[in-house]
Amino acid sequence: MHALASGLSREHEVQLVAGGRHVPRAPDPPALGLLSLPPLTRSGGRLVALDGTAPIAAVMAERADILAHAIETMRPDAVLVDHYPFSKWELATEITAAIDAARRSNPSARVFCSLRDVVRQTRYEPAEAEAYATRVLAALRDGFDGLLVHADPDFTRLEEHFTRAADLPLRTVYTGFVTAPAPPQSVAEPRPPYAVLSCGGGAGALPFLLAATAAFERLAGEGAIGAMPLVVFAGGFATRADLDRLAAVERGPIRIRRFGPGFAAALDGSALSISRAGYNTCAALLRARPRAVLVPDPVMSDQTYRARRFAELGLAQIVAGDPPAVDELVAAMRTALAGPVPQHAFDLDGVAHTGAAIAAWT
Repeated sequence: MHALASGLSREHEVQLVAGGRHVPRAPDPPALGLLSLPPLTRSGGRLVALDGTAPIAAVMAERADILAHAIETMRPDAVLVDHYPFSKWELATEITAAIDAARRSNPSARVFCSLRDVVRQTRYEPAEAEAYATRVLAALRDGFDGLLVHADPDFTRLEEHFTRAADLPLRTVYTGFVTAPAPPQSVAEPRPPYAVLSCGGGAGALPFLLAATAAFERLAGEGAIGAMPLVVFAGGFATRADLDRLAAVERGPIRIRRFGPGFAAALDGSALSISRAGYNTCAALLRARPRAVLVPDPVMSDQTYRARRFAELGLAQIVAGDPPAVDELVAAMRTALAGPVPQHAFDLDGVAHTGAAIAAWT
């Protein structure tokens, strides 16, 4: 959503709603407005106030009021809602308040469900499959004007993931993958060739990172990769204990970095990427085209499918396990490095196509 908002703000007045933990990233474009809600996070699988003290019901009500008031003031022509109602049911109250406010303030406003490539029921939607699909369709019919799927249909289509796709009451547009140009490097990386290890948000990813660094060290010890170093980006939500543990393995070819906007630029110059298989990471891989090893996070409903699709297309090697076996990582890295540079023709211009679709919607 940040990439979409940033890109669209070049030609339109855009407000990005932020309501979670801070994510390290490049500075926002000057034209991009930011509406901050009282932040939420998860603890034990449940939404809680980020400060850990405010009652969640009061925080949710405050968020809905702030959002509705801001939207009535803005009178937007279009509202993009991230993934709801396919997920994020816990935020239904504030999302409904936002939609109602948009339509009150501007009767011609259009409301879009903004989807990633892989649309799966998550563990936070407590319903049987048919009840889940019925609720999704009802919410779409009652509150939305269209679906924007931020993928290339040659990579995957909505009907591969949502069993009632034939019953969708709305027009669907595939925008291509949403990617953003890499910002300039803020930290000098090694001269190529080098490898990059990352884990996206990175909550609970320390065992994966340690397994991957051990595998890379083994390859280096075997003389299989020459003097190639590995730049490790800790997760965006890594704890101090995680960072201390990673610092303990910073030796030889291993170099540790805090996650931040420099990751994209580092990825663009890398000879090999080892990562999870989230949307943002995989879209960046499609843009940068390094040789890649994907280790999907089994807790995330979308990552296994996406990683398998990359493997089927010859865009990455895939290793399962949480954490993955070091021997399997070594083999996957060796295979990836010996293979050709990934090639594809997928549409990566999702920001521009999203803007065009919204502008042309009737």
